[in-house]
Order: sequence, then C-alpha cells, then structure tokens
Amino acid sequence: MRLLCVFVLACVGALSVELASAADDKPDAGKATVTGVLIDQMCGSKMCEKDTPEQAAASHPKACAMKDACAKSGYGVIVGKELVKFDDNGNKLAKEYFQNAKEDSNFRVTVEGNRHGDQMDVTSIKPAA
Repeated sequence: MRLLCVFVLACVGALSVELASAADDKPDAGKATVTGVLIDQMCGSKMCEKDTPEQAAASHPKACAMKDACAKSGYGVIVGKELVKFDDNGNKLAKEYFQNAKEDSNFRVTVEGNRHGDQMDVTSIKPAA
C-alpha cells in the first residue's frame, strides 16, 4: 500500500510539473489591454451598483481616491459595468498616476498587463487616447 501511495504521488507531481511547463509555453495567454476609468476599489465597488458604472466613475474625484482608506482598498479600472482589480504593482502605478495627474476627475486610462478573471497583473497605466 505504501508503495502504491508513493507511485501515485510521483505521478501527480510529474503531471503538475508538465502542466506548469505547458502554461509557461504560452506567456501571452493572459495578456490584455483594457480601457476604462481608474478608481479605488472601495468606491469602484459602489459605482458598479449603478446603472452606468463607468460613466458614474468618471466624476469620482482624485482627492477621494487618494484618501488612506480608499488607497488601502487597492485600485482598479471600471470597464463598462466591470471592476478589474489590480495587483500590488498596479496599485503602486495607480497611486503614482493619481499623484502626478493634473486633472481632478475623469481618469480614463489604458491598462496593460496579464488578466486573470477580474484581476490584472499590471505592467503599465497610460492616459487613454
């Protein structure tokens, strides 16, 4: 019985390594570019309850997004009726974006990175064209 358990564990381990290698062969599988309104996640969640979340988020003020509680919730971008949440690097980039922005609202941006469902590993945030 012990030998059978060792054999099964070895097979599962080999399969896991094979699946991980297969995922590495497709590095572009999750690459995405999204355009929407940059916002903190706390307020963004509230905006998503409205009929037109992206339009409502456009009037969200920079001062609110920079408040400690809002900043600690993390950042994201509202695209249509969906809030795409950022990873730690995206949160850092979003905070820098807000700090350097001259405008007070309507933060339409284009975000690039690897998307996983409603999460995004952000590589860049730029003003939308």
